[in-house]
Amino acid sequence: MSYLSQSSYRRQQPQSSGRLVGIAVVILLHVGVIYALATGLAQKAVSVIADPIKTEIIEEIAPPPEEVPPPPPPPKFDTPPPPFIPPPEIQISQPPPPTSTAIQTTTAERPPVVQPPTRMVAPPPPPTGGKIDVKSLARNRPEYPAQSIRLEEAGTTVMRLYCNADGRISDATIEKSSGFERLDQAWMKEAKRGRWRCEPPTVDGKPQGAWIPSMVPLTFRLEDAR
Repeated sequence: MSYLSQSSYRRQQPQSSGRLVGIAVVILLHVGVIYALATGLAQKAVSVIADPIKTEIIEEIAPPPEEVPPPPPPPKFDTPPPPFIPPPEIQISQPPPPTSTAIQTTTAERPPVVQPPTRMVAPPPPPTGGKIDVKSLARNRPEYPAQSIRLEEAGTTVMRLYCNADGRISDATIEKSSGFERLDQAWMKEAKRGRWRCEPPTVDGKPQGAWIPSMVPLTFRLEDAR
């Protein structure tokens, strides 16, 4: 063997021994793992690792209540208040009630007051007199109410007339109705217009207004309206 072959052989010999050592270590590791699986060491390790995590609820501790300061002491007065003194009782003397004798004497001394009866003074009656001018009544008749014609209302109104000092009828009163208000009001309106003439009575030679004593009948007839 030459020198070169010997040197190469020497370099290759340590490299093969290193490989053998590595292969032996790998084999030992596999054997160890297989042994661990067979003996249950892996299960114990898993059980140790997979232990459940326990949770505990910790109650919150409430803070202690605040201390309330004590009330302040009552004020101290230098001088005590004066004691209560009740007011004095005042007695009012009342006069004794009057006796029956005194009451009788007082009643006897006062005569009863008699009120004079009130007399109703009747007003003087209105003056009467004069005469009515019948022709003026015939010349100045009121218009027949149209509503009364449609309803065929007719009748006689008995009136009392007032003759003033100027010789005219200026007022009137209805003594008896015709039964229809429209007819009565038509005569009343015409009587107060002053177109009816009259002769007033005279007092000391002067004319004076008066109610004519005689009643005056005034009639509405449907024949006159047609």
